[in-house]
Order: sequence, then structure tokens, then C-alpha cells
Amino acid sequence: MFFLSANTQHYRNSIYKQVLVLFHCLFFIILLTPSMSPAKTDRKAEKQQVEKGIKKYRININTLQEAITWQKDRIESSELQQRNLLDELASIDARLLAQMKKLLRFEAQVTRQEELISKKEIELQGFIASKQNVQNHLQKRIKAYYKMGKIGIANVVFSTNSMPQMLQFRDSFASLIDYDKSLLDEYRKSIDTLQRAQTALNLEKVVLEDFITIAKEEQAATNTIRLEKKALFNQIKTQKELHEQAVKEMEKVADNLVTSLQALKTKSKLLDQGFLLDKGTHPAPIKGEVITRFGEEHKNRLGISGKTTGITIATQGINKVHTIFDGEVSYAEYLYGYGNTIIIDHGFQYFSITSRLDKLLVQKGDTILQGDTIGLTGDTATLMDEGIYLEIRQGSRPLDPLQWLDKNDLILP
Repeated sequence: MFFLSANTQHYRNSIYKQVLVLFHCLFFIILLTPSMSPAKTDRKAEKQQVEKGIKKYRININTLQEAITWQKDRIESSELQQRNLLDELASIDARLLAQMKKLLRFEAQVTRQEELISKKEIELQGFIASKQNVQNHLQKRIKAYYKMGKIGIANVVFSTNSMPQMLQFRDSFASLIDYDKSLLDEYRKSIDTLQRAQTALNLEKVVLEDFITIAKEEQAATNTIRLEKKALFNQIKTQKELHEQAVKEMEKVADNLVTSLQALKTKSKLLDQGFLLDKGTHPAPIKGEVITRFGEEHKNRLGISGKTTGITIATQGINKVHTIFDGEVSYAEYLYGYGNTIIIDHGFQYFSITSRLDKLLVQKGDTILQGDTIGLTGDTATLMDEGIYLEIRQGSRPLDPLQWLDKNDLILP
């Protein structure tokens, strides 16, 4: 029992160490996970740290899943062992019951044997007593007979009986002696028979007692096996419970890791959305005064009026126009109603549209970085309307550019 208990304790400690190591891994990874930083200069390094964190999370999740699978295999194995042990215990219980019945049967036979022996003993004592009585009578008759033989002449002389009568009496007396002898022989034979029967009964009793001893030893051995199987069953049950507890704890850790992994993935995607993260800090395409704001009613030089979906920045002469953020040029041509227009895809459905350019310096498919020169202003480009026009869209939805640009570059009305 101590051996089984010690093994169980060792097994419990081993499982708890595994779970503890996994908890430490989770804690260590959380400590290493970088916090959000809006600075563009740190975003690339932060993105690398996040990718490393994602890789570590995936490794630890895979390790946990393997450990959980191993623990579940142990649970299944324990359940199979428990079922087998229950079958063995049922078989052992049946064997113990059969041994108990056999033992009770032997004990009942011994009891009957003792009753028979006792009965034979009483019968034997009766015959011995009867034999002793007959033997005593015979001794007296023989003694009298011999006495009569010694004084036979005097008896004849002085007896009042005739000679024939005397001879007849002598013959009768001799017959009594012979009868007693024959009766004594019968008693001897009966006693001998009873003694042999008693000996046989005692031998049978000894054999039955040996059977009882063997049956008790078998019963004790079977009961020992039962106790060992029961102890093993309890140990396996404890191990199964430990495996189940380990699975619960590991699944909890795995859930936390998956949650953290999803958070890192979300953060990784967010880090890719630099356009969104830098909202309010994008440099204006050109420095100047905002003469038309988002959503204002405006009439151009041709008399066409409408509500603007962007802003207009006043310009004079030839000036360089810059991109407000990294991206890919998806359009760089003349656009009816807008003039020379450049549309840049900044990723994640964010677009910037810069119009009324006098000259285009990029073409469709070009990859550009924030601050790159994409075009030039000029008097010809502003014949229909004054200033540089800028729109920002998310998909097809127009957004207020002033919420995305660094206002330090602009003069607001």
C-alpha cells in the first residue's frame, strides 16, 4: 500500500510540474509581448516582436495540445484498466464465494463426521461394558466350574442327587460357559468392527480438516489478491483523476494562450494598418490654407455647386505635392470632373485621392512611401477650381481628411 501511495504521489507531482511549466511559459510570453506603441519608427520592430510572440504562442499551443492528447490517452488507458480490474474483481469475488461455500460444506461434513464418531463411541462403550459384564460372569462360572471339578468325588458321595442328575448339571454348566464364550467372541467382533469404523471416521475427519485448511489458505490467498487488485484499482482511479485535472488545467492554459494569440494576431493586423494607427498625424500633401472643408456646400468657377466630400488647400504657382502615407498607386490619369488625379491604395480599404494636379510624376502600380513627390501644381490645373483637392475614403465611404492630417501643416479657416 505504501508503494502504491508513493507512486501515486510521484505521479501527481510529475503532472503538476508539467502544468506549472506551461503556466510559466504563458506568463513569460505575456511579459515578452510588446505593448502598443503609436510611433511609426517603432512599428516595424514592434511588428517583429509581435510575430515572434505569435510564433512562441503557436509552439506552446501545439505543445499543450500534444500534452492534452497524451493526458487524454492516459485517461482512456486508465478507464480500460479500470474496466479490466472490475472484471477481475468480479471474478475474484465469485471465486471467494465458491471457496466460502466449499469451506462451509467441509465444515458441515466435519460436524456430521464428529457426530458419527461420537455415536460410534457411545455404541462402542456400550459393547465394551456388555463385554466386560459377560467376561465377569464367565470368569465366575469358570472358577466355579473348576472348583466343582476338584471336589467332584465328594459331591458324588455326599450328594442326594443321582449320578445322571449330577452329570446333567455338569453338562448344563459347561454349556453356559460355552455360551458365555461365544457371546464374548461376538462382543469382541462387534467392538473390533466399531473400532475399525471409528478409526475410518477419524481418518475421514483428518482428511476433511486438511481440506478445510487448504480451503482457508486458498481463501486467504484469493483475498490477498483481491486486496491488491482493489488497491491497484484505487491507484488507477487516482491517476485518472489526476489526468482529468491536468487536462482541465492544460485546456484552461490553452484557452488563455489561444485568447492571447488572437489578441496578438489582431495586434499584428493592426500594426499593418499604419494608415489607421497614424490617424491625425499624416502630413498634408502640401502646406497651405484650407479653403474648403469636408461636407461644405461649394460652387466651382463653372457655377457647379454641391457638397464636398474632401478638402481644398490653396496653392500658388508650381509646388510639389506629396503622398500622405505609404501605398500603391491604383490610378494616375485624368478623371472627368477632377482633373489630373492620383488614387493611392494605403491598404485595408483606405484610399487617398489627390486631384487638380498640373503634372503627374507617378503611374499606376508604383509603390511609394510617405512624403514622396507624386505630382506638381500649376495654374492650368486650377482653371475649373482653385487649390489642390484631397479626399480620403474607406471603401466607398468618404472620410473627413482633417481628422487624418497633421493640422500643423495647414491653416484652418
